[in-house]
Formats: sequence, C-alpha cells, structure tokens
Amino acid sequence: MSGIQRRLMDVEPQLNHLEARALFFALADEELPEPQAKAVRTHLDGCDECRAGWDRYARTVQRVRKVEREKAPPVMASLVMTRVKRERRFGLRKLHLAHTYHRFPVEILIPLLLAAAVAAFLVMSAP
Repeated sequence: MSGIQRRLMDVEPQLNHLEARALFFALADEELPEPQAKAVRTHLDGCDECRAGWDRYARTVQRVRKVEREKAPPVMASLVMTRVKRERRFGLRKLHLAHTYHRFPVEILIPLLLAAAVAAFLVMSAP
C-alpha cells in the first residue's frame, strides 16, 4: 500500500447533507457502526442546517418513546395477523385472485359474455 493510500484511509469520510440525514434513524437507535456514527457526528458538528434537523429529529424520537404503548384488542390483533399470514402465503400469486375482491366475479362474467355472443350470432344469422 502506498503512502497516499494510507493517508486516504486515515481521512474520515465526508458525508453530504442527504447521506447524513439518511443515517439519522440508525444513529437515533444507536445501530450505526462507530466509524459511520463518528462521520455523522463530525458532519453535524460542522453543519448548522443538519444539526438543527438532527435536534428536531432527536426530540421527536424522544417524545415518541415516552408515549405509552397501547395494546390492540385481541380480535383486532387476530384479524391483522390472519391477513399478514395470508399475504405471506400468497404474495404476488394472489393477483390472479383479485377478482374475488370485487362484487361481480369473473366466473359469472365469462358465461354472460359467451351467452351475449351466441345471442348476437343468432340474431344476425336469423332471416
């Protein structure tokens, strides 16, 4: 490794505004690895705009964490979990079942269209 490469590795990465703000969530939850957390804090020390944004974000996170958690009624929790399990089970395969969620099922539409086509053919072919 050359001397220039070693010096580049010693330099802390510079974050721009978008990169720093994108890491706010992980920084608030203390999930960032130390080098990234240090880079964000360094950016916040030198950037008034991002520091103000971080202060607002951190205050909001603290307020949300203070809110008492409510427990969902058992019936609602059961309905939600049933729907989640169904979503996991069918995923994108359920798109072919989309017609079952509408009032007029496709199973009825196909015979009706076929009957209309036969009736039109008979009317047109009648003397």
